[in-house]
Amino acid sequence: MNSPQIRLFLRDCIVRDETTDDALDLDAAYGLYVSWCVLNRKIPVPDHTFRTALHLEGIRPRKQGRTHILPGLRMTGPAATDYILNSSPNWAEGDPIDGQPFAPAAG
Repeated sequence: MNSPQIRLFLRDCIVRDETTDDALDLDAAYGLYVSWCVLNRKIPVPDHTFRTALHLEGIRPRKQGRTHILPGLRMTGPAATDYILNSSPNWAEGDPIDGQPFAPAAG
């Protein structure tokens, strides 16, 4: 396991935000990690290795329903933008969202 790589990822892409009730989904965190790896030309570790590395870094997921979340954490940086755009096909392809085509805000 490459803990220095996970530490760099955490430094670049994850911020603590205890002011929000939102929590980062663990699957989204892994997707963010893969985006970060692509942008930084690194080989991503498998999902189970990523989860173990987070645990070793003191980040403990909490089960919420059928998913696992990382409370008090949110994504940031260029990899977050890449992940969001690539995981939302409607945005990436310019398709209408909620039946409405995208239009810039007036003014």
